Amino acid sequence: MKKNIRILDIALKAGVSIGTVDRVLHKRGEVSDETRERILKIIEDSDYRPNLLASSLASKKIITLASLTPKASGKDSFWAKPQEGINKAVEELHPYGIRLHPYHFKMEDAASFKREALKLLESSPDGILLAPWGKRESLELTQILDQQSIPYVFIDSNLEEANPISFIVQDSVQSGFLAAKLIDYGIAAKSNILMIHITKDLQNANHLLQREAGFLNYFETISHKGHRIIKMEVSADDMIRANSLNTSIVKVDVIDAVFVTNSKVHLVSRFFDSSETRPKIIGYDLIPKNIDLLELGKIDFLLNQNPEKQGYIAINLLFDQLIRKEKVKKNNFTPIDIITKENISYYKTI
Repeated sequence: MKKNIRILDIALKAGVSIGTVDRVLHKRGEVSDETRERILKIIEDSDYRPNLLASSLASKKIITLASLTPKASGKDSFWAKPQEGINKAVEELHPYGIRLHPYHFKMEDAASFKREALKLLESSPDGILLAPWGKRESLELTQILDQQSIPYVFIDSNLEEANPISFIVQDSVQSGFLAAKLIDYGIAAKSNILMIHITKDLQNANHLLQREAGFLNYFETISHKGHRIIKMEVSADDMIRANSLNTSIVKVDVIDAVFVTNSKVHLVSRFFDSSETRPKIIGYDLIPKNIDLLELGKIDFLLNQNPEKQGYIAINLLFDQLIRKEKVKKNNFTPIDIITKENISYYKTI
């Protein structure tokens, strides 16, 4: 009775019909207390597990998921990568009735997030994949999801104040700590280190703040070489339109190392093209512009977040929760891959 037990086997052992066992399993219909207890005891003793995948195929029930992520600026941009993983998972799970309604908001545009969140709620999804880019707006949404008992999974960043069934992220504090360690290896004592947040609203970008915390923690607790940490916060538009660095920090100081806390490190690298000595530069993510500069030696390190994997795992976790009825692991951290020009070719083929 321990292996491959069927509803028929339970019915025969209990001396009842298959329909009676089915009513007990699905908690519907009239069944006497004595019969119910007898069937439940047999189920417990035999370690019966219903074939939920087969049941979902037979019932032809549609499970509607929704995703809310930043709009990708192009097929080679960072936010195109999680979508690739999401699409792959949905395609694989399509036979089991999984469908997806994707919604995309403009980064650093709170109004855009709220509009797309409202559309998402109106679609009444069974589960949600969410990139909580703006902390304030994301918490407003998750409070509603909690009230409506809609399960949701985070990718890219986690919010401690929220209650996702799971999150798939890189450990932002640890990655910032690692970035500091890599930089510290390559510079002399009392160096000038520029830390740049390329964002409009840093206080609402939780994962960037966590990377900063890890970065600063390294120099406060491990390295005591007297480095000067210079912090900048600038929008991507300002970086593109004007020589923000040339007109401020770079002309005033000799910069020995640069840490960019997101994938826009390529916007910073070009400002040092005319410098006699280039600083050590580290940033995030394997997007083509970053890869090109890494191969040219204009970026020293990229920390890879495995964004495709995050999207893929998130959809599968929602599937496990909604179809398999399994309790999913809440904390899922992706590796912190250190990418250099010497090993980038192995990652480009993945």
